[in-house]
Amino acid sequence: MSCWAKQRLAELHAAAPAKPKNIQPYVRRVPLHRAGRAAAATGSQRMFVWLWLLYETWRQQTQAVVVSNKALQKFGIGREVKRQALRQLEAAGLITVEWRANKNPVASVNE
Repeated sequence: MSCWAKQRLAELHAAAPAKPKNIQPYVRRVPLHRAGRAAAATGSQRMFVWLWLLYETWRQQTQAVVVSNKALQKFGIGREVKRQALRQLEAAGLITVEWRANKNPVASVNE
């Protein structure tokens, strides 16, 4: 390799953007129906509502999701559990909920 090529390679390496060093670990590819079964078995149904919200925001490519009873009923989550979970997640600052009279609430995941 010529002197110029070595110098140019060193310049390119110096100018390359640094990779972030603090990468947060995360769980990938958890089938939602299995997470629902695990939530029912362990009594963690309110936690499942949080996982479902994260999934739906990803699937719909939006921050706001309509949280219907029918959608969560498929996973064994009742309307009272849904309401409790939304209130607790909102109190923790994880989501913002628009409570609408006689309609399903709209939840927005906070970053």
